[in-house]
Amino acid sequence: MTNTNAAWGLLKARRFDEAVCAYTKQLREEPLKKWSNLAGLAESLMGACQYAEAILLFEEVSAYQRDRLAASAGRIEQIAVCHWMVGDRQGALDTVRDLVLDVRDGTVTFTDFAGGVSQGLVLCYMGITLRSDADVDLAMNYLKTLASRPRIKNWPGPAALFLLGGLTFGEAMKNAADTALSKPEADQEGWKRRYLTALFFTAGTERRMAGDEHGARMFFNECAGLTNPLVEYEWYVAKGEMSEPS
Repeated sequence: MTNTNAAWGLLKARRFDEAVCAYTKQLREEPLKKWSNLAGLAESLMGACQYAEAILLFEEVSAYQRDRLAASAGRIEQIAVCHWMVGDRQGALDTVRDLVLDVRDGTVTFTDFAGGVSQGLVLCYMGITLRSDADVDLAMNYLKTLASRPRIKNWPGPAALFLLGGLTFGEAMKNAADTALSKPEADQEGWKRRYLTALFFTAGTERRMAGDEHGARMFFNECAGLTNPLVEYEWYVAKGEMSEPS
């Protein structure tokens, strides 16, 4: 369905500062569309690297969504990533860990196409980066459970299978390319970018787990070098890696 929303068009075009202004205007002028505009404003602020401001709006939108649908994940993953980007790394880790536990225990059932892989990958990254072995173990066991289910074939499932040793990097890359080709022609590049974001981020995490920091930074650089995929939030974390001293 075509979305003629002007602010959404700016966000989709990655014109984030302009999208912030447009969504702010729409919030004033379209009170009946408060929640869609508030969510769009939060996404635009995140894209514009205004993470602290985005957190406040994501929290409001998340509370609304989870109140309306108890099994929803709301915007918890975005909140965790924004906390990471403003330097609150322990808060980010705690937030994404709680989300993983909620999915594992069935409190949250509305997840990504692979059944909740994305937050497991983010938890694994944050755990290994902060040297929290318990969180890495939790993430890996969580992903192993998801890998036993049919939905793991959906992206970002193949990225998790690579991390778990079920696919080689080359096999996961081929899966990404082949799956993107199954999408409508106009959308193939966008889907492939999403899949590669997940895979490069995961490969960086895997290299860090192996003690290969040079390899980790190489893959995070590959991830951050992709055009912002908009909905794969680990891209921001990879981008943040590039500002870290070598």
